[in-house]
Amino acid sequence: MAKAKGSTIIIKKVVGGGHAPHHGGSWKVAYADFVTAMMAFFLLMWLLAALKPQQKDSLAGQFKSKPAATDSKAISNPMFIPSDAKVGIPELNLSEKDKIKYQVAMMVKELLAQEKDVQANSGLSSDNAGVLMHVNNSVMFSPNSAVLKPGAARILDGVTRILLAEKVDLVIRGHTDDAETGNGLYPSKWELSAARAAAALRYILAKGGGAISPTRMRAVGYADSRPLVPAISPENRAMNRRVEFYYHSPDENAW
Repeated sequence: MAKAKGSTIIIKKVVGGGHAPHHGGSWKVAYADFVTAMMAFFLLMWLLAALKPQQKDSLAGQFKSKPAATDSKAISNPMFIPSDAKVGIPELNLSEKDKIKYQVAMMVKELLAQEKDVQANSGLSSDNAGVLMHVNNSVMFSPNSAVLKPGAARILDGVTRILLAEKVDLVIRGHTDDAETGNGLYPSKWELSAARAAAALRYILAKGGGAISPTRMRAVGYADSRPLVPAISPENRAMNRRVEFYYHSPDENAW
């Protein structure tokens, strides 16, 4: 049929119904954050439940205000020792081994407190096996030397008193810095550090007058293999030159 002249063609487009636009995946991110937070919370609760009472007390102390700095600020407390503790067995639920360790730590703390000239680069710490005192070599030895200085006697006399008073063994660890040579007297830093530890041990045995069995003591040298701080300055190297006295229970194989 012929299209009428002048007529208009009208095209009607029908759009079918569809789904409403989605809301995106932001809820997934929020849900994942919530699950992560809950997992961290329950993990924290489990860890707190597993802590011993003295460890909880130590953790609580980390959130208390710190006391004003004193001359003995370089002496760090073992985790189970209150900052105001005195020599003597504390009223804590400690095992016999921990009581001995506590007493040794307090005796070391008093020893360092009496030696004002060694506090700046010396200190006290502890772990599960024993108590560690480290003393800067500026008090014990001259650089490149394993000959005890006169001032070393005050420290070594205190070390001897602790061995006489408590049923603990002692490991003496000698350390050098990375630049020491031994001035030709020692083939390497290993012999130099071992000679320093041996000199301290020899003094303690002589001071003990036969009351300290040699089987309770060991001397080891670590050269510069265990630095306290990176050897990037003369000050740091001086800190790495040290002697460590590690008191431990006789049934612990400590080095």
